[in-house]
This record gives sequence, C-alpha cells and structure tokens, in this order.
Amino acid sequence: MSVTHRSLGVAIESSFGSLSTVNNLPDNSGYSYVSIPCEREPILIYGDVVASERTDARDGSYMVPPEPDTVFSGGNRVRRRTGQVNLRVDLTTIGSSAANYNANYLGMLLGAGFLTKVGGVANVTASGVTNVNNFAAAGFAATDTGTLISSIIKGVVEYSAITEVSGTDISVSPAFSAQFTGTPDIRGTQTWYPGSRTLTGTRTHSLTFRVDGVNFRSYAYGCVLESLAISLDNGRLMADFTYQSALIQDDHGNAVGPIEPTYNTGAPPFFRNSYVVISGGSPSSLTNATSADELSRIAVDCEDFSLTVTNTLTPLGHSESILAMSDMEITDLNVELTLTLSTVNTTIAEDYFNRTVRQVLVGTGPSADGQGCAIMIPAAQLANDPSKYDVSGNDIVRQTLTYNQSRYAGDVNGGAAYEANAGCSPFRIALGV
Repeated sequence: MSVTHRSLGVAIESSFGSLSTVNNLPDNSGYSYVSIPCEREPILIYGDVVASERTDARDGSYMVPPEPDTVFSGGNRVRRRTGQVNLRVDLTTIGSSAANYNANYLGMLLGAGFLTKVGGVANVTASGVTNVNNFAAAGFAATDTGTLISSIIKGVVEYSAITEVSGTDISVSPAFSAQFTGTPDIRGTQTWYPGSRTLTGTRTHSLTFRVDGVNFRSYAYGCVLESLAISLDNGRLMADFTYQSALIQDDHGNAVGPIEPTYNTGAPPFFRNSYVVISGGSPSSLTNATSADELSRIAVDCEDFSLTVTNTLTPLGHSESILAMSDMEITDLNVELTLTLSTVNTTIAEDYFNRTVRQVLVGTGPSADGQGCAIMIPAAQLANDPSKYDVSGNDIVRQTLTYNQSRYAGDVNGGAAYEANAGCSPFRIALGV
C-alpha cells in the first residue's frame, strides 16, 4: 500500500547543479539532507518535462512522440524535468543550540537568494547610553554595520540597525525609544540581505532538495530563490519560499519513506510584543552619507503586514551539461511591504507626492538567546497614496501603506559610505542568534 505521507529535505550544493567531474551528471553522494519542518501540502513531485513536439509530414492522422530535451548517458536518454520547488514554513528560530544558521535549514533556504552576515556580538551589556541613537559596547566591528540588533525595553522588544561602529561607540537608526537608557542588554542577529553596488545579484549558495515518501523519492538540483512571501497566521510569521530548479529527477527505486523533520529549539516569531517603526525623517538615499544616519522613530499602530521579495532570475545558458546553464543570476529585485494601520498616521500623509523616503522596520517577539525576527527596508518609498483611507468595512478607518525598496546610503565607516557585508543594503531580514 502506498500513501502520500512525505517530507522535504535540503542540502547546500558544493557547486551549481552538483555536477560530477566523472560524467557531468548530478552527484549528491556526499550530501547530508536536512529534513525541513514545513507544511505537507506544497510538497509535491516537482517539475515538468522539457520537450519539442514533432510536426513531421505524415501519411495519416496520427502523432509522432515528442523529442525530450536532455542528454545521453550510456546510449540512453537521461530523465530531465525542470520547474519550481515550493515550501511553507514558520520562522522558528535556532534557540541556544547554535551560534548561527549556516548549517540550519532556515539559513540554507535564505542563503539561496541572499547574502548573510552573523553579527559579531550575540549578547552584550552596553557600558552606557549617550542617546536613543548611540550607545557604547565592546565587541562590535565595522563589519557589523548594517546588521540588526535588538533590546528589551520595558518588556517590549525593540529593533534597530547599526549604521556605524567607531571603536566602542555604536550608532543606530532608527532610534530606540525614549526609555533606552542606562546599561541595557543588546542582542545581535544573523542578517540576510541582497547584495548592492558591486555585490548586486550575488547570493550565498544554491540548493538541492529531496522529496521523500512511501515508495517515491525525487531530487531537485540547482535551486535558487525566486520569491519569498511572509504573512501572518493568527500572528505567527509564515514564510512561503519558491525556488527555480535547473534539474529535477526521480529516484523511486531508492525510496525510504518520509523522514522526521529536524526542529529548531527557539520560538516561532509572533507579531506581538514589538513595534512597527518608521523613521521620523528621511534616510540618506540617492547621495552617499558622510556621517551615519541617526534618525528618530515613529511607532505606528499596525494590525497586519505582508512582505513579498521577488528575484528576477536569468539563466546563464550553455550546452555543456544536462542543466543547459552554468548558473542562475539574480538580475533584479523587488521588495514589497504592505502595512495595515488601525490608526491613521498623518505624518506620512504627503510622503507619496513629496517623494519622501523613510526607514521602515517590522519587529516581532519574543527575544531571548536565539530568538526574535525583524524585517527592515532602510530606505522605503511609498507605492500608494496614504491619504486614500480604507473605509470598506463597517467598523474603523484603516490606512494601507505599500513600500518598495529604494537606494540606501546611510551606513558609513570612517566618514565614507560602507558597502561591505550588510552595509547600505536595500533590504534586510534578521533572526536572533
């Protein structure tokens, strides 16, 4: 008897498509797949055959079998499909079990579309606070510029981004709240970001996926992130990942059945116990800053949000292997963050028509060792008119804000724009370490 119980595993590829140097076909013999705690419904046997239809002249009403687009090995055609791999997970964090996500399924999934930087400080007590944009703490380095940090202030998790490290003096933007005083605890994160400037289009790695079920097994090779969508399920952050795969093959003869997922020991991020914050002023955008951005904050009454990040993928086509490409490059990026405010904010009423750019940061709880999640657009431009209120219901007036990423240039090092690591990146997502 066969049932459809199934699981999805993931591994980082040593090279795009995992091609063997012996026969130029995929070889995963050295991989250890990590089983992902994802929802079952999107796990399918992925992909479709690529083939050319035969339209030959005929002496009757019949068809000729199509020609599969593939290669030969040992005199036989090699089975080849291409297509998308889809999965849905919550963003349960790593907890205290590890110092980073590099070998964790979340780090693997995000690294196929973004670069990443692990903050140099996991947890430190500030030696003193100068103001809501500045504090002193040991352990940070210039390479931490652009990464997100958090602090618990009066029981609420607040997030900000490092804009400059000068010795032990740390600048952040947007500001922490007015209650940011004394010697608070500061937590670092691992931050993922799209490369900018000379790093535009780069990512950390490509992936291979394995579907395991009762009497069936399939592999997807050369997988690169096409889109990431984050939405709320009763306050819990759910992430929908879509990957484009260069090659999908079956290996049903070696099926072993579903594999129990490897669960993280942290907590799923909830849209609770934190803030959505926009900056009180405009960040450095089209002109590079010579001093670090240190903007004020405005906490808004946000009841819901959604995020979509879409990568435009362009294959580097060639004929040397079954993949028909040497890689898939990220040639463009679009970030769309939609906020639904339950209290109208008049500060931003003219932002669309004035072409005003602001920082936007979405925080979540809880915060502890290896917990917490935040999303940031450091220079966000409005795509809609915020003065057009939503009065479609029969209860309260709502305000919908849709932001896209703009150029950001407010991270500095020694008075010059800092574009290494996460510095000056146009979008960031961070998980607690």
